[in-house]
Amino acid sequence: MRKNILLLPILLFSSFTFSQQNEEITRIIIVRHAEKNDDGSKNPSLSAEGKLRAERLNKMLHEFKIDKLYATPYARTNETLKPIATARKLEISNYSASDKDFAKNVISNERGKTIVIAGHSNTCPTLVNNLIKEEKYKELDESEYGKIWILTFRNEQPADCILLNY
Repeated sequence: MRKNILLLPILLFSSFTFSQQNEEITRIIIVRHAEKNDDGSKNPSLSAEGKLRAERLNKMLHEFKIDKLYATPYARTNETLKPIATARKLEISNYSASDKDFAKNVISNERGKTIVIAGHSNTCPTLVNNLIKEEKYKELDESEYGKIWILTFRNEQPADCILLNY
């Protein structure tokens, strides 16, 4: 994790460099929800471990100016973003993971902003692939919770995609 956290200053510096070139930079951070309770329900909350991971995510992203939060309409995705929302006094907007136009719309509607999106093991890789216009990432194993993609766009064109663990 320490190695991944050391990459954050590089990402921040790259934004500064891009903005110096009068290019509009959009950053989209995509995370799979944190660990959930295994209570058999269709809409479980985060487990104690998941709540700790959500807090870690907030700390990991403290250097980013976050403009908007999106989560699927499930307790576990919203609870994953709750520490960020609370710390920055932001609302969490819900989106449908099955909305085929979400990737295209988020790029055009959130241009020049930094947003965080929480999804699921099967939806995050698909969303990343749609955003970068490349079939690069496969569905996550159900046991993988610590994946985070940081995507950078210059004038709505994919410029960089980094996959980290947190």
